Amino acid sequence: MPPRKEAEKFAVVGAKDCWHPYGLQGLSPEKFVKVVTRILAGKFDLLDLKWESGIHFRQAGH
Repeated sequence: MPPRKEAEKFAVVGAKDCWHPYGLQGLSPEKFVKVVTRILAGKFDLLDLKWESGIHFRQAGH
């Protein structure tokens, strides 16, 4: 198969604004503090993973 003449175009990845609790574990301490501060301020969402309620977003302060 011959190579493509044009480069493939991909969609731009947006900013991550929804976090899984396990995703926070691998962050550096500085990044962790920044993300948690934004979660508490309501700028980012944290997934609530309780089995009986299903997966939904948890709003800061609720």
